[in-house]
Amino acid sequence: MRSYLIVLILTVLFGAFFVGIVQGHQGYILVVLDQMSIEMNIWMAGLMFCVIVFLAIAVSLIFLDLSSGFGLKKKWMDHIQTKSFKSTVIGLQSYVLGSWDDAVQQLSFEKKPILPKEILLQYLAKAEANDGNLDRARKIIEELKRRFPKQRSEADLLLAGVLCDESRYPEAEDLLWEAHQRDSSNWLIIENLVTISYGNQNWTRICELFPLLRNSKSVSSKKKIYVEEKAYQAKILNFLEAFSDDAQAKRKKLQELWKSIPRTYRKSSTVIVTFTNALNSVGLGSDAKILLEKELVKRWCPLLVSQFGKIEEPTTLDHLASAESWLKQHPNDGELLLALGRISRRLDFFAKATDYLEQLLAQNYSTAAMTELAAVKINLGEMTCAIHLYQSTLDSITHSQAS
Repeated sequence: MRSYLIVLILTVLFGAFFVGIVQGHQGYILVVLDQMSIEMNIWMAGLMFCVIVFLAIAVSLIFLDLSSGFGLKKKWMDHIQTKSFKSTVIGLQSYVLGSWDDAVQQLSFEKKPILPKEILLQYLAKAEANDGNLDRARKIIEELKRRFPKQRSEADLLLAGVLCDESRYPEAEDLLWEAHQRDSSNWLIIENLVTISYGNQNWTRICELFPLLRNSKSVSSKKKIYVEEKAYQAKILNFLEAFSDDAQAKRKKLQELWKSIPRTYRKSSTVIVTFTNALNSVGLGSDAKILLEKELVKRWCPLLVSQFGKIEEPTTLDHLASAESWLKQHPNDGELLLALGRISRRLDFFAKATDYLEQLLAQNYSTAAMTELAAVKINLGEMTCAIHLYQSTLDSITHSQAS
């Protein structure tokens, strides 16, 4: 720009110099070319000469500017790239801040994008989805798949997110499962697949994926343990469906299943409860109680105590004696008092059952204790009291649901 300004100043100075020379002269200039002649006064000739000089110098400067790599074209491209850079930065900043509409507007800048086009499309699709424009997000994802086949995994992850936004979780899970089959080493696919499978309660699939998930550094240890516990619980429940009617075969299969579960998770209270429920459901309640007693000798756990009281068959005096022996160290444990009330009722020790349950109710209101005590009153023939207890329990449940 400075060069062109200098040329203009020089031309003006030359023109002023020319005016100074010819001032007061009324001559003319004759130009003859072959048989053609051009005649003009000296003022017009001077003006044309200045214009020609200016244009010649300007064109020369433009040519040199372009050939040196710092020409108008480059300056224009620099302007475009500067605008693209600013647009991209503002778009990404808006994306981080959650301003999805601004992010979409800025990231849609088409001229000379600073980031690779496939990356911009991913950000743009996510921004559209977060802004609620799911149809537009889907179109951008399809464009990403079509134009950049190597980005198919990233496109599938984005599409799974759109499907989840539409509450189409089973479809999202199936899509990511196919993506995992195609790209089995992609950690983002594995982790998102586990998350969606967990929401869908597809524990069988989680069991398949968990050996891979163990090595993930982005999933917390606490979440890994929780998810794997749920997976083993589901494995036990699903295993029951394959049982035959043969009691011995059931027992053998269940024991094999229990041994196949890692020792760490065989110590999990929730897994133990699920397994003892499975044992009880196939008529192996005695095995369930033996397992629970062994665990309670090692460590005290109210959840396991509650489970011990829930398993009905068989119920023996030995079970009552075991539970009463725990009472010495845990005299005010609510779950233990409830378990003692249940065991005593099943053994027809109604007075003892009443004592344990009323002791619990004196400490803390419990709908389970109220229901058990009502059952005891029925056995004692105290129907009015039983009806009153059932009504109180129903009112309590209704009130809690309303609140």
